[in-house]
Amino acid sequence: MANRSLLILAVLFISFEAGCVKIEPPSNPFHQPTSYRVEQSPSFVAAADLNQDGFLDLAVANTGSQSLSLFINNKDGSFQDPTQLKTGRQPRFIIFGDFNEDGKIDLAALNNDEDNLYLYLNQGQAVFAAPSIYEVGRAPFTATVADFNGDRHPDVAVASRYDRLMILLGKGDGTFKNGMVADPGAIPTGIISGLFNGDAFVDLAIANNGPGSNEFVFFWGRGDGTFEKGENLTAGMKPLSLISEDFNQDHRPDILVINGLGDSLSLFLQGKDGRYGKPYPFGAEGGPVAAVAADFSGDGLLDLVVANSRSDNISFLVGKGDGTFQHPPLNIHTGVAPFSLAAGDFNQDGNADIAVVNNEDQTLSVLIGKQKKRRD
Repeated sequence: MANRSLLILAVLFISFEAGCVKIEPPSNPFHQPTSYRVEQSPSFVAAADLNQDGFLDLAVANTGSQSLSLFINNKDGSFQDPTQLKTGRQPRFIIFGDFNEDGKIDLAALNNDEDNLYLYLNQGQAVFAAPSIYEVGRAPFTATVADFNGDRHPDVAVASRYDRLMILLGKGDGTFKNGMVADPGAIPTGIISGLFNGDAFVDLAIANNGPGSNEFVFFWGRGDGTFEKGENLTAGMKPLSLISEDFNQDHRPDILVINGLGDSLSLFLQGKDGRYGKPYPFGAEGGPVAAVAADFSGDGLLDLVVANSRSDNISFLVGKGDGTFQHPPLNIHTGVAPFSLAAGDFNQDGNADIAVVNNEDQTLSVLIGKQKKRRD
């Protein structure tokens, strides 16, 4: 009888152990980071081919030194020592576009402490003309580029922290005319453009980071460069930024919101009716501020990398293809206070790479993706 009791206990113990399967983080899809020095308080990084050689280059906004650092790709995923573009006070955000339609990528910087946008036209080989200056409202913080009025010229929507949305309508010659101005809500800090309500006109989604806010708001495009304020959706505490991708493979634009408080993200999936339901919340490390999506694992599904400013790392989350992600994530140290991310295939080997700016140690970290076995 005693032996039988011991056998039952042993079986129960083994069953309990088998049921408590420890889930490990995914393997690291990147090589060790390569670090580059930038100027004071880098706050934003973006990738584009600035010298027309077919390889992605990088531009970094240095908020503390009134400059942009331009890193030209050596055509192998490494980058030359940066050249500097002078900006206004506290450049906070960078946008790209062929604003004069000459086949070269131009860039613009939002100067948070000058209330303006500097537009630099590309003269070729990443040489930029002196900037044209546009007043865009107090403390411009973020922007998005799209054709809002159907004239096939790139336009710009700028969100300023003092509750202002301004549209600049491109003329196609490297100049803009002022468009509509609206109040998007309290302290907008994130803006994206896309087809968010199922019609053919480009819409806007704006994250509002004001006191007590937990919402982001839609502005429905009318197709003529103007917008109608749409519905508000509830995310987490103090939404900070957002991105849009098709996370569940249904060919509809989903929206991921990075929340400034609570260390959380909120994923909104667009339904068949063109509307967004309740969010799917999931955790992140300390202080998430930005995210990018790409197939970093090589399985054909979208993954996420999140910059965590308070944890001094980035989180890699493997996507399942249904709008959810595997947990726990893999956390990778990059530098002190990572603020912004850019993804792309920097060495053209077919694998997604990533660039991260680290605000407090004034570095740019480039993580080249490892070679993967891709499924057929």
